[in-house]
Amino acid sequence: MSRRSTRLKGVTNDPLIEAEDIFVDSDEDFDEEEIEEPEFSPTKKRRKGKATSAAATAEDQKLKKVRGRRGLLSSLKEFPLDVLFEIFGHLNPMDLLNLARTTKEIRGILMLISYSIPGLPPLPFDLSEPQYANLAFAGHCHKCFAIPVQTVIWSARTRMCKKCLKENFETPEYVASVTKLDLATVLELVPSFEDNRSGRRNRWRKFSFYSIDVATKLGEECDDFLVRGVLQRNDPAFLKWRDQKAKEAEEVNEHADLCVTWAVNRTDERSQELDDARRLRREAIVERLTALGWGEEIPFLGHEFNAHKLVRQPKELTNRIWKNIEAPLVELLTSLKRMRLELARQRILRERRLLAVQVYHKFCDTFHLTEPFRAVIEGTPIEPEEKVTDESFAEAISQVSPEEWKRCKDKELVEIMKKDLPNSTEADLELATAFFTCVPYGSPEPIGYPRILVTTSATTLGYPRPSADQALKLLLQNDVWNGDGLIQFHERAFRVVRSVLLACGLDPDVTTATEMDEIDPILECLNCTNETHGRLVMRWLQTAGHSCGEQATWQCLTPEDELRVKVREREKFSDDYIETGYFIWRWHEIFCCKFCDHAKTTYSGLKEHLATAHNVETMSLDSVKYHIDTPLSRVHPQPVRLLPPVEVEVKEEEAVKEEETVKEEEEAMNEVVTE
Repeated sequence: MSRRSTRLKGVTNDPLIEAEDIFVDSDEDFDEEEIEEPEFSPTKKRRKGKATSAAATAEDQKLKKVRGRRGLLSSLKEFPLDVLFEIFGHLNPMDLLNLARTTKEIRGILMLISYSIPGLPPLPFDLSEPQYANLAFAGHCHKCFAIPVQTVIWSARTRMCKKCLKENFETPEYVASVTKLDLATVLELVPSFEDNRSGRRNRWRKFSFYSIDVATKLGEECDDFLVRGVLQRNDPAFLKWRDQKAKEAEEVNEHADLCVTWAVNRTDERSQELDDARRLRREAIVERLTALGWGEEIPFLGHEFNAHKLVRQPKELTNRIWKNIEAPLVELLTSLKRMRLELARQRILRERRLLAVQVYHKFCDTFHLTEPFRAVIEGTPIEPEEKVTDESFAEAISQVSPEEWKRCKDKELVEIMKKDLPNSTEADLELATAFFTCVPYGSPEPIGYPRILVTTSATTLGYPRPSADQALKLLLQNDVWNGDGLIQFHERAFRVVRSVLLACGLDPDVTTATEMDEIDPILECLNCTNETHGRLVMRWLQTAGHSCGEQATWQCLTPEDELRVKVREREKFSDDYIETGYFIWRWHEIFCCKFCDHAKTTYSGLKEHLATAHNVETMSLDSVKYHIDTPLSRVHPQPVRLLPPVEVEVKEEEAVKEEETVKEEEEAMNEVVTE
């Protein structure tokens, strides 16, 4: 028996098409280039006096067909139904729904069959299959038809964009005020969803918003229970209606919970499918790149390759696609390899620089990286990598010449001095009046020579500027000596010390700092001396940083006053004075031992060293010297106040009397103990 086929055009039982289902999604179903549009030939201009036949007019207005794919679905009428059902069985629900919206014949066929989706909750009692499919799979807003929209309010049977949600869902109080329902009925029967509309202040707090449309429909149903505009809440019919709606709302909410779970699982499954497709595509691309000779580079590929738009696509890699993306991917790998090799080179250079710094500090901590060290760091081949060790820098260390470096920097300092003193020479660097500064603003500290050659402020890394050695500077957090050109001649300190030398009867043009250290005069600032606080006196080196608001006048002390000053200086350097906390620099490593080459240390460290190494139990100015790069504000002896002689004698007499009283008390205690 031959097979008989029922043709599509023979179907006559068209199901009722509801108004809300008559919808065509132009963005999803059609393309503007696929639509045939009728083209009219331009109307010819009629000449006066000549009649135009009806046939000619019809010919002018005849439609011209445009080549395209419009009307292709009409060929489905020639397919057997079993073939159509087989085809439809491989389509997604949204595709079937869109097909049902094309013609009445196709809709009639599709409404006769059911489509089963794994995990999808069963058809609810309040929706038809097209409505259910439209709710679950459509990507548009059910109000304004905006796309894409992913927010589904399952309990309200609607899918809406954010704008429509704000317009159609409100607080229960507002819904009760605009409908005929009371607040209790709204809370019990009207579907809702949770959202945050309070802004950033309460962004973690959720509020419930209820459907105005559903509440309006329920309010219209309540019209049957109104008597003279008043709702009869005790009416048995109303109570029965309310119980029925509550039961339906409960069923809808239970079904909505199932739909939410299904939607979450469906999203996870879809994400997993896309991830698997991307993984397979990446593996296929890697296989083809390996065949092109990029196999060694594959293990180094990271996020930049995996996240590339040509790699991270959930599409199967075909020969045609590979032909289109081969050149861009090869260019990408070439760039990534170049970047990887550069990063590897920078890493190796960084390790070598750190090693060079360690070796260099062992040799001398007052010089910076010079060309012999640079040759070891950057001249050693990277590929294949040669190991750089401490011995690699032995030759570089032997080539370092501190004397040559010092001569070079002396010339730079002379050029700096010439900006203020044009006749300066290298010999002037040794003068007691030669002071510099590394801070060109405020009240800069005067720095003498040769301390200016080794001070850390001359190598402090300033504002980063593009340079070939910028990576090295950032790594070491140091710049070359005077790299930013901040060193300047300290003109104010020059004038102050010059006046000090004149007060001492010395020639400021020939007196050196070494000679002043040997003389070590103590001077009084007459501008700062007063009866209340006494006389301000200080050593000659401290005068360079002294500022009293005007040109100071200096005077040398008499030998008697110098002795009294030395007593005051020793008092300010005693353990009692330091341990009380007034000497805030005691924790800084600025102290050195006068008796040996012990490294610089803190006050307590030097005190322990003197006791263990030199058997010196008491710290004093005679056993301490300071590191060369110690600011004047931290060097003792510091300026002191010398009280008037009369007051000093009175204080000395009081001290003698107090000492005699203590001795008498001790003798009395000894006699008591003896008895």
